[in-house]
Amino acid sequence: MKRKSKRLSGRIQRRATRCGLVLAAAAVSSAAHAYDGGALTPGLTLYGLIDTGVEYVNNIGPQKSGAVRVPSLTASYPSRWGLRGIEDLGGGYKSIFVLESGFAPDTGSLNQNGRLFGRQAYVGLVGPWGAVSVGRLYSQIYYSLIGDTLGPNIFAAGLLDTYLSTARVDNAIDYTLSLGGFTVAATYSLGRDAVAPAVAGGCAGESPADYRACKAVSLLLKYEAPTWGVAGAFDRNYGGAGTGSPLPGSSQTDTRGLINGYVKFGPATVGAGYLHRINHGVVAPGVVNKSSDYWWIGGVYLPVPQVALDLQYGHLSVSGTELGASVIAARASYLFSKRTAVYITAGHTFNQRDSTITVDGGALPGASNPLPGVDQTGVLVGIRHKF
Repeated sequence: MKRKSKRLSGRIQRRATRCGLVLAAAAVSSAAHAYDGGALTPGLTLYGLIDTGVEYVNNIGPQKSGAVRVPSLTASYPSRWGLRGIEDLGGGYKSIFVLESGFAPDTGSLNQNGRLFGRQAYVGLVGPWGAVSVGRLYSQIYYSLIGDTLGPNIFAAGLLDTYLSTARVDNAIDYTLSLGGFTVAATYSLGRDAVAPAVAGGCAGESPADYRACKAVSLLLKYEAPTWGVAGAFDRNYGGAGTGSPLPGSSQTDTRGLINGYVKFGPATVGAGYLHRINHGVVAPGVVNKSSDYWWIGGVYLPVPQVALDLQYGHLSVSGTELGASVIAARASYLFSKRTAVYITAGHTFNQRDSTITVDGGALPGASNPLPGVDQTGVLVGIRHKF
């Protein structure tokens, strides 16, 4: 019974961090990545991370302008702080809560549409049978991304589907069970988002008039061994936000199926993945009801323990359209300590004829987009400190 509870602890503790990208944490070590605390030690913990720098991005807007600025949303990781509380209830049971706030280091303002605890806000019970949590939680597709070596880096293949790094749901119930290297989990939302505007994918929250409106469901199956891992996830959002929403009606759904994994070769790790999406809503202005395919491959190499080198390539194609794109991104990090690192990162987006995907994951939506079919390059020099 106690052994099962310990195996669960790593999974639940990760919810107290933004990382969730198990591959990156394992490959580059805790000095470079999120502060995964391991065992569920009773007590109250204040934790956080601030990560920022100065970036340059070209080919922005009709004038193809260049911009030099401090990013708002992410650098190598999004900045955040949080509170985590754990109580030992005896008999192999623990209670846990997490309140986690995301902020913009350039201005100090709140991210996640101005929510105080927009990253996570939940309370749960951990026992030998698994773990149950209730509140604002990540979708299981987020936890499945063990093969994404650059994760939420400001320039990364993940820019081809930005939902993956921000897949959270309100009014949610989560169940997780870990046995050995296996993890199975499910999350169900009674109303996935009542804060974000409809045009940004928000919904009306819990609806007494329409049982399908604004619901969400996600499933995870994962296996990790010492030198390799594989994970699959299913994620579905139901519409119902009305006019102006990508999914105006509750009969419309946006569904993703993902499989990805990684393999370690000494100081090197290679990760790859594939995602198929069926979107019954608005894909782009005037374009509805399309499917798409997104795949990526990347790697991390540590020539010495203080240096981490990352390289990643991703490609998106949207059926029957020229809305796809490719992204190549790289990063070099130097780790001064377990808490502090500096890095330089760069990326380039190759847009198809009608695509306006930006290479800049650190800017607010629309602030860095190029004209249709225009490629874009970005470079950032940054520093990260965790506490």
